[in-house]
Amino acid sequence: MYLLYRSTQTGTAVAIVAAIAVFVVFIMIVKWYDRLQQQVSYYKALVKYNADETTFLETNRSTYSNGKEYEDPHHPYSYDLDFFGAGGLYAHLNRCSTSFGKKELADLLLNPETNTIARRQEAIRELAGLTDFRQQLYAKGSLQENREKDLKQLTDWIHSPKTGISKPLYFALLIMPLVTIGSLLYYMFVSDNNEVFRLIYLTFILNLAIAFSFGKKIAQQLSVSTSVNKILAAYRDQLRSIEEQQFQAPLLQQYQQQLKDNTQTASMRLHQLASLFEYLESIINLIVSILLNGLFLFHIHILYRLGNWKQKHAAQIPGWLEVIGKLEALGSLGNFSFNNPENCFPEISTGPDLQAMALGHPLIKKEKRVCNDIRFHEQQFIILTGSNMSGKSTFLRTVGMNLALAKSGSAVTASRLVFYPFDVFVSMRITDSLQESESFFYAELKRLQTIVQHLEQGNKTFVILDEILRGTNSNDKRNGTIGLIRKLAAFDTFGIIATHDVMVADLIKEYPSYIANKAFESEIVNDELLFDYKLKNGVCTKLSASYLMKKLGVIDQ
Repeated sequence: MYLLYRSTQTGTAVAIVAAIAVFVVFIMIVKWYDRLQQQVSYYKALVKYNADETTFLETNRSTYSNGKEYEDPHHPYSYDLDFFGAGGLYAHLNRCSTSFGKKELADLLLNPETNTIARRQEAIRELAGLTDFRQQLYAKGSLQENREKDLKQLTDWIHSPKTGISKPLYFALLIMPLVTIGSLLYYMFVSDNNEVFRLIYLTFILNLAIAFSFGKKIAQQLSVSTSVNKILAAYRDQLRSIEEQQFQAPLLQQYQQQLKDNTQTASMRLHQLASLFEYLESIINLIVSILLNGLFLFHIHILYRLGNWKQKHAAQIPGWLEVIGKLEALGSLGNFSFNNPENCFPEISTGPDLQAMALGHPLIKKEKRVCNDIRFHEQQFIILTGSNMSGKSTFLRTVGMNLALAKSGSAVTASRLVFYPFDVFVSMRITDSLQESESFFYAELKRLQTIVQHLEQGNKTFVILDEILRGTNSNDKRNGTIGLIRKLAAFDTFGIIATHDVMVADLIKEYPSYIANKAFESEIVNDELLFDYKLKNGVCTKLSASYLMKKLGVIDQ
């Protein structure tokens, strides 16, 4: 401040040079300090990620987003299988730091492209081994978590009309700074004539007036820059990590290639945009603004370059962010594979088939998990019987979750899995709807109707049903269940149904080559009811409801 004041009072070359030099040093120190703060924040985020991951591995409790916003009771399987919400599959898998990464992971679980499963498997297998890359990608993105408002600001800016400066006007405006700088150099190194100093002073004031006349346009861009500048820096760093990583999987290389053009990478482009917004924000500093605009019309240059950047590259930003999202989603599944090295990547069958060895529930810790073998090769529909609490519903979710994981390209909780990418439909957890005046029973009928209509269209489908038609009497329920299984048999449907009604299992006599009977049994040992959760051939012969009611004193002995 003092040197700037002295340069205006004395007009000596020494004072002017000293003022400029001190100003440049000040700007460099501020930028260095800002970079240092960013590094500190990044390493803190990295430490937090590893602490959260350690907690997850020890407790099996996720601290990450559970995807509740993606819950849809009408989806063919996700609601019934408890994908979203506390303790769901999504929270178990999710290691995405950006909103578009989280959405991409949800899409992989809900609507995966079946023709690219093998390519995704290869990419996920490679990402599983790139622990540092996955952690860095998350940590850099997590610096700007919960910035949906800022992301919307960026999106709105991308689609807003251009508000820059036309090229002819811009080059015309360059004349004044050239006069100012030329006069200043002449005054400093050739002659310290007072008339020259007066010219410097007058052009300096005129430059400020010109810059002030563009204040409205600058303010429009400034309203965006103050919101999005930090998230641009985070996205830039994530993109740079992706660009610099050496990938072998073709799908990862394809995504990487989408971040490059003939001259520069996406991270460099975003760095330019972030820098332009950062430079624009310097107008808030009154002294800096006066000096830069009085000498150079600095913010006019920034406004012009910002307009050019937007015209050339703004439309590419959504594509760049989509690549980040895809890498985060695939990285989440890679992390799941890394955390569970005993898991396998499934083999994709060319024809309808499902065979699994040591199939387990993905959300149950390895130490407590009970795994089972299952085949839908000879007989393709299973009637599953068992007493209460014997594990029927858990097993149905085990099959459903692993099928969904297999379709996403993920590793699955099994030692071996052969599968066909069926359309999956599940009816386990029906909800009523007050808005549609719909009862549980009618909601379940509509779900079953949807399944049948889907089959009528010739789609290869895997159906998972748990104790259907609960809202009617026993005979009606049995007749309905048997009628539905016959309908599924007519379509040659693959699937499994759990029921307490052992008489339904008699359908094996009618369809011996289509139906297999499986069961979960219980044992009473020392007056205690025990379950081994192992899948057995045949029909359940031991029931537990009355025993438990007697033991708890609900009914008399």
